[in-house]
Amino acid sequence: MPNPNDAIDVAVEARMADNKNVYPWPKSGATDVHTPKPITRPCDWSLISAVQHLETQLGTVEAYNRLCAVAERLRAQIDAGNAKPQNPLYAIDPEGGSPLP
Repeated sequence: MPNPNDAIDVAVEARMADNKNVYPWPKSGATDVHTPKPITRPCDWSLISAVQHLETQLGTVEAYNRLCAVAERLRAQIDAGNAKPQNPLYAIDPEGGSPLP
């Protein structure tokens, strides 16, 4: 008993032979999409100001040491499962109003 798919395959091959000038779209290795700029929140300005004040009062090295100590405490808090969720008020893009990923 002949396979009905054989007739379809022959028809497809005949159409492909007629369209020799049809090629797949070229694939680019990189995307043309730029990375979006992070949203600046009010707390970002406070953090920048705090770092500037630390550096002014203690010097760059001691400011760095204190920031590392605070970062270690935050990491320990996250690892312990006590991380605080983001405030829903700040979970949307202020310009577009869409939820952020």
